[in-house]
Amino acid sequence: MKIKMTSEQAEICGVHAGDGYLRNDGKRRELDISGNMEEKPYYDHHVIPLFQKIFNIKIQGKFFPSRNTYGFVLRDRKIIEFFHRLGFPFGKKTTTVEVPKLILNTDDKIVKSRFLRGFFDTDGSLTFDRRHKGKYVEFKRKYHYYPRIILSTVSEKLHRQCSLLLKNLSIHHTTQTRDLKGIGNTRYRIWVFGNTQLQKWLKVVGSKNISKLTRYYIWDKFGFCPPNTTLEERTMILNNQLNPKSLYGPVR
Repeated sequence: MKIKMTSEQAEICGVHAGDGYLRNDGKRRELDISGNMEEKPYYDHHVIPLFQKIFNIKIQGKFFPSRNTYGFVLRDRKIIEFFHRLGFPFGKKTTTVEVPKLILNTDDKIVKSRFLRGFFDTDGSLTFDRRHKGKYVEFKRKYHYYPRIILSTVSEKLHRQCSLLLKNLSIHHTTQTRDLKGIGNTRYRIWVFGNTQLQKWLKVVGSKNISKLTRYYIWDKFGFCPPNTTLEERTMILNNQLNPKSLYGPVR
């Protein structure tokens, strides 16, 4: 049966590209998807409902103690075949994962943007920089105010294809290749810098991951976002229970 790619299916493909694993060891055929424990709300309120809607199944999220992650495992044959037929391999996919051709070759920009959303929400990051050198005002030297979206992978194909998707969506970005010494892999990164491109990303691609969105909400409210905070701390900041400037030392 021919697969007609929808925007919701494209998003779960992005989720799988970031956090998923297809297992077929002769005894088990299953889809395993899980992420950092801080992303539990994202899984409970978006990823799991999305999978349930698409495949009409009931999913219960669970904690995986051995790897300290949260997610789910599915053994439904039609779901396994869906992802495998799209080109996702069984076993380790870190260096070989790529964007499914149905997404890469479509003229539907929403389908392309939803794949990027799923991948960003699972494997991307939103951070804010400050200026360490140069003649900048004290605020820019002290507080992390300059937005930066990062998509990172060790798959050269996925890196190149995500860059093509961003070009199709007219989102300006830069790319970087870096050898990981002692590991034997090359790290590929896509950078989206600045307020203008961040706002375009949120409008065109968006995010459903509250762990990432709370960083944006803090930056939007205060003009900066402290690094290395937990979701709990960011929630406290947004509820006016914690002054973000206090994380930099004495408040002036």
